[in-house]
Amino acid sequence: IWSGDKMRPDVRAKLLAIADDFREFLGLTDLEVKDITVSGSNAAYTYTPHSDIDLHLVVDIPQADSDEVYRELFDAKKYQYNDIHNITIGGYDVELYVEDVEQPPVSAGMYSLLKDQWIKRPEYQPPTINDRAVNLKVADLIKQIDVAIETADDPEDIYRVTDKLRKMRRSGLDTTGEFGVENLTFKVLRNLGYIERLEDAFVQQQDQAISI
Repeated sequence: IWSGDKMRPDVRAKLLAIADDFREFLGLTDLEVKDITVSGSNAAYTYTPHSDIDLHLVVDIPQADSDEVYRELFDAKKYQYNDIHNITIGGYDVELYVEDVEQPPVSAGMYSLLKDQWIKRPEYQPPTINDRAVNLKVADLIKQIDVAIETADDPEDIYRVTDKLRKMRRSGLDTTGEFGVENLTFKVLRNLGYIERLEDAFVQQQDQAISI
């Protein structure tokens, strides 16, 4: 997606179009988008054949620090949008997020699509990975996810596990960075399909809760 140190113009145009379509899908006409960014592995030296493209709509979320309603709304809309669409750039999935302007993601690199320039230019550093710790944590969380999906009788049961994983990843990024145990555990679970299973189970529980 890069040409030298700039994003390819055709890729940037497509990502902006995707972001605009997602903004309309959110259905909030007064939502002010401060920026549209790409972060994560594909904006750093940590990309793999499994890496998706993290596309963020940066917005000013009202009462973000004290009210989870907006966060849950954006998460639900994201799951619904990804369920409807299968959008790729060069064969790589585009993962959409709504990001609070006051809480930027922890990432080795971040690129502004609106300004067409780096917010944070990545630097290459050889990684140090604790494979054993990652494998143990993955195995433990797989059991927790399986139990949650099998026993859940309410969408909130699934959401609690998803929220736990998100907080685990965020905490790990804050303390140990992209190659920390928590972030790598999340990526392994995603690559194995367990994050998608949680999302599907959440939607299924929602459907059951409002059906008769």
